[in-house]
Amino acid sequence: METLHLKNSRLHLAIEPGAGASISSFALCRGGQWVPVLRPTPPEDIATGNSSAMSSFLLAPFSNRLTDARFSFAGQDYQLQANAEGGFAIHGCVRKRPWTLREQTADRLQLSLRTHEFPDLDFPFPFEVLITYEITEDTLSASLALTNTGSTPMPAGLGFHPYFQRSLFDPEENAELRFSATGAYASLSPEEAAAPLQPEQKFSPSRAIPQDGFDTCFAGWDHEADIRWPASGITGELRADPALGHLILFTPPKESFFALEPVSNANNGFNLFARHIPDSGVQVLAPTTTLTAGFRLRLC
Repeated sequence: METLHLKNSRLHLAIEPGAGASISSFALCRGGQWVPVLRPTPPEDIATGNSSAMSSFLLAPFSNRLTDARFSFAGQDYQLQANAEGGFAIHGCVRKRPWTLREQTADRLQLSLRTHEFPDLDFPFPFEVLITYEITEDTLSASLALTNTGSTPMPAGLGFHPYFQRSLFDPEENAELRFSATGAYASLSPEEAAAPLQPEQKFSPSRAIPQDGFDTCFAGWDHEADIRWPASGITGELRADPALGHLILFTPPKESFFALEPVSNANNGFNLFARHIPDSGVQVLAPTTTLTAGFRLRLC
């Protein structure tokens, strides 16, 4: 499917409807020079619709991992297909499917996906998702809405998986990050509540993005994160809706990018919820009800 574009004098956003409505490029212009803010997608991955290699992809109806690709809800056990090393189900089931364009103007577009159009979709409850992307002079906004289209309640979560560049206009710089949180989970697919932060997990005050591998889900963040590219003199002010109560920082070693993911549920959230562990972030949607959450990224 054809790439869609939103562009003004400072920002350029490219969206791939055929690859989960993922972002394939988001760039900033200064002094006539365009530079990618999110990691650029290789052309071959755009051609093949490989959402895993995109600049950012969408997470629904849950974020991150489910241990053994299974969960329990309302007294019933459900088995999904493992799609990640370690036997996990990861990142929901909408990022590798084609979405339908609903509306587009010069600075805003909406795309949707309805699960009844995909009989092989790997989730036991029917739903619809609607993504709205918008750019203004200096801000990218994204809002994701998840609606239960079935006749029974369903567990739900959603989120965003953007990969940011470590450097912008100066290739030698390393981005700095600031956010506040109250806790972090001890493993990638936890079985227990978040624990108090360790010193190496604190990003308030601001500090450089770790160069070594770092992959942690944080709880109780204040829905505000600032990414600063010091040599370029650019700050990205990330502001998320209250429903996005968790934040994941993933820094693959020796890469030029990192992921900073505002999400609603904790890793393994459905199973934490089933065990009555507090603050899982999982929402229970009654039939026809909707969970909506989004973020705004202002570049200044």
